[in-house]
Amino acid sequence: RTEIIPANANGSRTALAPRPAGTGETSAIASAAQARATVEARYVVAERNPRNIDTARERLLADCKRPRFAEVARWKRPIGNKQLTGPSIRLAEAAIRAMGNVDVQTPTVYDDDDKRIVRVSVTDLEGNATYSVDIAVAKTVERRDGSGRDVIGARQNSGGQMVYIVRATDDEVAVKQAAAVSKAIRTCALRRVPGDILEEALDAATAPLATADTA
Repeated sequence: RTEIIPANANGSRTALAPRPAGTGETSAIASAAQARATVEARYVVAERNPRNIDTARERLLADCKRPRFAEVARWKRPIGNKQLTGPSIRLAEAAIRAMGNVDVQTPTVYDDDDKRIVRVSVTDLEGNATYSVDIAVAKTVERRDGSGRDVIGARQNSGGQMVYIVRATDDEVAVKQAAAVSKAIRTCALRRVPGDILEEALDAATAPLATADTA
């Protein structure tokens, strides 16, 4: 940066030599340059080793045909008398590995005492297409017992019981962040998988379970 300051008594101004960046600023600039170089290198590798969609499909189906993997390939959640299902984060991770040339980034873009915002982005290095979403992680948790905790609020749950909103520990924030980031990665990553291959993968994941049930 160049500063302009008074040089003498008559108020004339002169330019000083650029002032060296502070240690924190230098570190941030270096980190940004390193991150940019890393992404550029990944684009080069992707260009030299383009994916074969048929090979990617075979890899994903091979994963889904393993009984243990099939058990975790879908998420399940009961809603009333029904059970909703869908592709899980484990299936999304397998799809990322199978497709290849996919870059996943999860930098923290904001952090204070109350919340942390993490930007989740999934980039197809071949198509240069990025899906991203910002997730806000509140630094609070709900507990039935607020003793020994920094209580900042309270409410009644659906069962009429009192629950306390308390300040989360670092470990509790990390757990909340990991869960939210995983869901965001799943959403963004599965948008890069052709729909027919995803449906075929889910069918393949169901087949081993059906075989095990009848064995």
